[in-house]
Amino acid sequence: MRLRPSIGNRLTVIAAAAVTVIAVGVGVVAWFALRETLIQQADRELRAMSHGPIENITPEGAYRVPSTPFDTPNRVRIQVRNDIGTPPPPVGVEALPWSATDQKVADGTLKSASYTTEAGDERFRVLTVKGRQGQTIQLARSLAGADATLQSFGLLMALLVVAAASLAAFAGRLVARAGLRPVSRLTAAATRIAETRDLSQHIAVAGHDEVAQLGQAFNHMLIRLDTARQQQRELIEDAAHELRTPMASLRTNVELLIHAGGLLGDDDRTALLADLERQSSELSELVTSLVALARSRNTDEPSSQIELSELAAEAIGLAQTHFPQATFTLHAPEPVTIAGQPSALLRALVNLLDNAAKFGSAGQTVEVQLAVEDGLAKLSVADRCPTIPADEREKIFHRFHRTETARAVPGSGLGLAIVHQTVTAHGGRANALARPGGGNVFQLSLPLILTPQELADAA
Repeated sequence: MRLRPSIGNRLTVIAAAAVTVIAVGVGVVAWFALRETLIQQADRELRAMSHGPIENITPEGAYRVPSTPFDTPNRVRIQVRNDIGTPPPPVGVEALPWSATDQKVADGTLKSASYTTEAGDERFRVLTVKGRQGQTIQLARSLAGADATLQSFGLLMALLVVAAASLAAFAGRLVARAGLRPVSRLTAAATRIAETRDLSQHIAVAGHDEVAQLGQAFNHMLIRLDTARQQQRELIEDAAHELRTPMASLRTNVELLIHAGGLLGDDDRTALLADLERQSSELSELVTSLVALARSRNTDEPSSQIELSELAAEAIGLAQTHFPQATFTLHAPEPVTIAGQPSALLRALVNLLDNAAKFGSAGQTVEVQLAVEDGLAKLSVADRCPTIPADEREKIFHRFHRTETARAVPGSGLGLAIVHQTVTAHGGRANALARPGGGNVFQLSLPLILTPQELADAA
């Protein structure tokens, strides 16, 4: 498996490569600009020379003009051509080439021409002009000095590129180390938490940059994990406590049936079997409620828009099948839309309706009312069950908490805990109130989805 280089190494390489590319680009542009400047300088000097005495030379004196008449450090040469021909250069001196461009100047097609050419082993910048006596004059300046300058400049730029790349790599390494230091601390903290499993350790966050946001997200994740683990621990402890009693009773009855079954009369045996059936049913209901409670905490169900009156009608239909002797009514004068997880909210509402029917008298009417108040959707379930004491109205939403009246009826004590947990997860709240004339009103308050017009009216 090929290992990828570290982020620090990659940042160093990127910085060095970026500076190298920029430096090379600047160097190339500067080199071409310098070359153009040197050529333009040679052209200006040659053009200045062409306006001197040389343009007045007569055709008869063309042979008497030496090929190197200017004793200058730039090594300027002159070559004259007329109808007679071109005088030969001195021994050891290469004649300047005669090109089609030069011929156009001689013919009068072009007024002058400038170009670069080679004569022997040397490069020249040539200016070809027409003299006053009809002769064609070629002035040539050696580019040996310019080429040497360009070569030195290119070498200097290469050294500067290497130096800039090295400096960029060094600076990139320092910057990468400084920039990644918070990431290193984050990595060390994550490793320490993984080793110690102590989710209460949080990372110190400073600033508002991307690394700080990563640290905040990591701390938020730790809080969520710690909360989930605490809830899991509490659920396991509560479940173990609640399961211990029915399991012990069930085990006692089974052992009695096994070891003393032959000594029991038919009536005692029937009563014992009925007790076993009731206990197993209660145990099954408790396990089902525990599973439902665990699912209400962690669900992957996507959130969607929910029309509460439709959800309430569906919940009433399910509760009616559970308690056919009860009557359920729904009062929803207008559509109310919220955002949430339909299955979770449906399960919570069915639990609320089942509780109202279970603890009330046979044939009672459970009233469900839907309204909008203070920007919240308020769904109320009113029953005629025994009124819950004021000091119990918050506790009934705790796991396994049951009032004195409720303990006389089989149940797990988890239904209202599921309701509270589901509503809280949706950003709402669940309350229990005393109903005038006796009974209770359970009220669920959930955030609304406002229409654009409603948002404008609220503003």
